[in-house]
Formats: sequence, C-alpha cells, structure tokens
Amino acid sequence: MSLRSLEFPTDHGQPLLLSREQQAILAHEGRSAIVAALAGVGKTTTLACKVVQACRSGQAQRILVLAYSRSGVAAFHHRLKQLVREVPPQVQITTVERWAAQQIRRRDPAARFLADRVALQARVREAHAALCERLAWQPDPLFEQPGDLDLDAFWDFNLNAKKSLLPQRLAEEGMGLASFCEEYLLDYRMAGLFFEYERRRIDHCGDPLYYAEGDCSHALASDALQGQALDLPRYDLVVFDEMHDLDPASLQLLRALVGTSGCAFLGAGDFNQHIEAQAWSVFRDKLHQLDDFLPQATATLALTQSRRFGPQIAKAVNALFNVGLTAAPTRFSTVQQLQHTDDSQCIDQLLQIQASLARGTPTAAPGEPPSPGARNPSLTVILRHEQDACALEWAIHRAGKSASFYGFKRFYLQREIALLLGLCYAHGMQALSWKAEVSVLGSETLAAFVEGALFYGKGSVDGADMADPSSRHTLAQRMAGEMLHNPQIIWRFLGNQSSLQGGQRNFQAFGRFLQLPLALQSDARSLLEQADVWGLFAGVALSQAQTAALRQRVKAFMDSVEGMAVPDMLAQVAAMATRFERTVRAERGFDFHLSTIEEAKGKEYEHVALPFMEPGRFPASAPHALAFLERNRLYVAMTRARKRLWLLEHAQRRVQPFA
Repeated sequence: MSLRSLEFPTDHGQPLLLSREQQAILAHEGRSAIVAALAGVGKTTTLACKVVQACRSGQAQRILVLAYSRSGVAAFHHRLKQLVREVPPQVQITTVERWAAQQIRRRDPAARFLADRVALQARVREAHAALCERLAWQPDPLFEQPGDLDLDAFWDFNLNAKKSLLPQRLAEEGMGLASFCEEYLLDYRMAGLFFEYERRRIDHCGDPLYYAEGDCSHALASDALQGQALDLPRYDLVVFDEMHDLDPASLQLLRALVGTSGCAFLGAGDFNQHIEAQAWSVFRDKLHQLDDFLPQATATLALTQSRRFGPQIAKAVNALFNVGLTAAPTRFSTVQQLQHTDDSQCIDQLLQIQASLARGTPTAAPGEPPSPGARNPSLTVILRHEQDACALEWAIHRAGKSASFYGFKRFYLQREIALLLGLCYAHGMQALSWKAEVSVLGSETLAAFVEGALFYGKGSVDGADMADPSSRHTLAQRMAGEMLHNPQIIWRFLGNQSSLQGGQRNFQAFGRFLQLPLALQSDARSLLEQADVWGLFAGVALSQAQTAALRQRVKAFMDSVEGMAVPDMLAQVAAMATRFERTVRAERGFDFHLSTIEEAKGKEYEHVALPFMEPGRFPASAPHALAFLERNRLYVAMTRARKRLWLLEHAQRRVQPFA
C-alpha cells in the first residue's frame, strides 16, 4: 500500500496520513462494527474520518455521533475541524445523556428538567429529613445514624446508581437492600437515601416530577428493559466514541437506538481504559459479548498502532498487559525503570528526574530575563492514591520546586488537614508572646479550615443551608476574610463563642484541643496525637471507604510533619501557598504536575513518572470482582507519555504481568 493511498483528504489542503489499520476500518463494508482500540492509536480521528467519508458519499442524510462525556464531545469536534471547515449540517454530536433528554422532550413537551443546584439540594434535604423521621419510628439496626448530610457524596451515589440501573438490578436479585449493598459493596446509608429521594421524584402515577443529570438516560433505559417502544429518531449512521466507559443504562439505549433505526453503526473504545466501577463488566476481556446486545451482526476491528509514543513504551506496556500494542519505528520514546526500597528514596528519584529535565533545557544568559513564553520543563507524576501526594508535596517545596494539582487539592486545602492546621494555629494563641497580627495561614487555607470545622464539628446544624456545600463555601469565604486580619476570631469560632448562620455548632472536641499544654507546640505530631486526632472527625457518619481515605490522608500529613514545631510547620505551609500563587502569576509553568489517574485519562504528556509501584499499592488492592479495574488504571497511567516514561518500583515487590 503506497503512502498516497493512506492519505485522507481534508478541506485544509493538507491530507491526513492514516495508518493501514485506520484505512481498513474506513474501507469496512459491514453494517455494524466496533473498533477495539489501544492507547493513542487515533480512534477519535478514525471515527471523525468515517463521518466525513459518509457525508462526502451523499448516502448518509442523518448522522448521530455520541460520546460518553462532554470532554469526548469537545474532542470529537476538534478532530472533525481538522478535517473540514464546518461541521456538516446532517451531523449531530452530543453526549448520551443530552441526547436522551432530547428524546424525552420530544415524547413529552411538558417534561420538566431541573438543573438549579439550590432546588435540587432542597429535594435531597427533604428526602433526608423524611428518612431520618422514618428511622426514628422504625429503627434499622443495620442503618448507621444518618448524621449530617454530605450532598456531594449523595450526588455521586445517585449518578452511579442511575448508570448501573441499580433499581432494576435490585428487583432482579430479589433480595433486601441491606443484603444487596453488602453483596455489591455499596453504602447502605446512601442507598436508603437514594430510594427515598427517588420516591419523592416520582409522583403517585409513576411519572417523574422532574429530570436531573443522569435521570434521562436511566428513564429511557428502564422503558427499553420493560419492552416499551421508545419512538426514537431514525439515522443513517450512528457513531459512538468512548465505548470503554459504556454503562448498563447507555448500553440499553444504544441497543434500542440501533435496533429502531436499522442504521449503520461504528463504535470505538480502548477497553483497557474501562476504569469506571459502574461501567459494564463485559469489558473484562469479553468484548465479543457486545454482539449479543446489538441487533445486527457486529464485527470487531483492531486498531493497535499508537501514534502517541514509540516502540519502547509499547514494549513496556505489552510486557505487563500483553495487549499487542505497536508503534511506528519512526517515533522515539524511552522507558526507564528505577527501583527503591522506601518512599523517601522513591521521592528522591522523582526530584532527580525533574532536575535532569531542567538541566536539559537551554537557560537565559546571565543578566538576561527568560525569553517570553519560555516555560519550565515539567514532570507529570500520576498517583494512584491522593495521600501519596502529601509527602511528595513537602519534598518538592523543600527542593525549591513548584507543583500543580489535577484531580485533587493541595494537601493544606483538604478540609480535614486545613482543620488541623487551624487548630494548631489557634492553640498557639495561648502564648503570652502571641501578637494579634495578620494570620500566617492565607485566606484559601482559612476558608478550607472553616469548611472543615463546619463539616466535622459534632452536633447538628438547625439551618439546612449548612448541608449545602455551596452555602458552606460562601460562609467559609466570608469568615476567612475576617479571620485573616483578626486571627482572634479563630479562637472564638473554635471555642463555640461565634453565632453561625443556621444556629450553634457543638465544637466541644475543638475546644478541648485548645486547652492542651502549650509546650506541645514544640512538636506538631505530638500535639495532634495528644489531641486524639481521630476523635476530631467522629461527629460525621462516613462510609467505610470514606473513613479509610480520611485516615490515610491524615496519617500522611502527620508523618510528613514529624519532628517539626508548630510555628515552623505553619510557616512552611504558608510558604507553599505563596510559591504556588507566584508560579501561577509568573505563567512560566510548574516543575511538577501531580495528577490522579482519572484526571490523566484521555490526556497525554511529554514526560511521565509513575511512583510507588508495588502490588497492593499501585495497582491497589481490590476485591476479586473489581481487580480488573486496578489493572486498567495502571494501563491508563502507563500510556499517557509521549516521549519519556519512568516506572518507579519497589525493589522487593515488583509488579508482575497481568494474566
């Protein structure tokens, strides 16, 4: 096959050079196919070429392009614009949820769509109050006291429940809710609130009073499962990107859509990137089972040649995952495997890697300012666990480097850590030498401190507004501004001398912290240990997973400040915040980018390091039924690098190839 035959014409005069696999997909004549892609192979570009090809042929008058996420829609628009000047009028590009909402509107013009955050929060609070009242009359020994309402946690649970068709699965299993939650590792407390909320969202005739995010695709999928005719539009071609994130509700919609239209279908996904717990478990090496869910015979087409990196990274990926990934020999990349015996050595290796990148960058001549637009060489560090960032952040600061964060907050802005920092600061106000100057903690940290105190303070808030994260945040911002210039307010706030919106909080545990001996200021960790740090968070009912995550974050913080006096610790935290703000203003980039796997998914970076690799940590321990998700998370992390990849493994506990 000649190079010219691999060219795909664009409207911009410069043809796009495709791989042979991409050309084979465009030449496929079957009515239904799924592209089983691998990382960086150009799957979205291939789908965009298929859409342009169909438009130019004149045989497709209506084309629907579905992506799983809003970012997927944006990526498809970007790829399409590289091929054509304007999106063809016969092409509709949208998410599954937005398309489902359009169909509900077609079916019922009077349907109500509720997106107002305040109104939705009020609905959840009503359900929460009703649940608490019912439990007061009919106690459930398996149901923990609801405590304060965590709306963020509820919305996460609600969305996942809708995607996974939780109500339908519960009915099919024929077991009680408590047994079902135990079997499938779900939060029983949140599940109870979810069903109470749903009972209030549906009227006595069984019709929804309103639809919110996640409700539209769930509603249509439920109708399809019950055998109802959905009266969907007809299309000539349906294209589905990001199929690796396909959840049960979306799958039912796809089946109904393709069956109703009798249309041609082309989907694509890297099924090794399926890391969403609610996504369909068929992707555990069972891609062929999708054929059973689509109404016509579906071919599987391979797309294995990465356009992101060279053969060296492909070889490293294959060594662990055996996925048959290839790369063009003309692309160059490197993989370096380093070993460490403890976290300290691993962090030192990360600092050395970044320093080597900096040394390889041309610098300005002495006395000359950096050239405009010049940016620091950055190392992207992808972490499996949020708590691993804490010690790394301290080390980066001590090395005089800067770091940005993606997918999680700087450790001192996490509400539980900010709460501890505020308590330690207020504790030092007992000293006779203490002066009422501007707070050493900045306004951002103080705002996080107030949010932490409001969230973890024992007792209840009479005013429901405090359950709303946005209301807590607004109050915290206002109080932080006052505390910054009048730090005594912090003492009065923690001593329960402040009248807060919504009534008084019971801060007894915080007040006892302030009465500890002043001598403990010489050792921050000892102060926290003497204060019974875990008792400070006991006022809020958390799930087992949330409690474990909180303990890990707090322990990481306490380990990091061991041997530090409280004033030194606070000064160092303030310096970190100042360095971050200055780096943002300088617009020269950060030395490190610290990212979660979820945030890194779908992106690519020049230089990537994966630290703390060892079985049980990265990849993390998981129940057998979810172990494949940990495998896939490591795959996603390893395939983000374009040029250089560093794998930092524990010397005695190496990651073994996955079966």
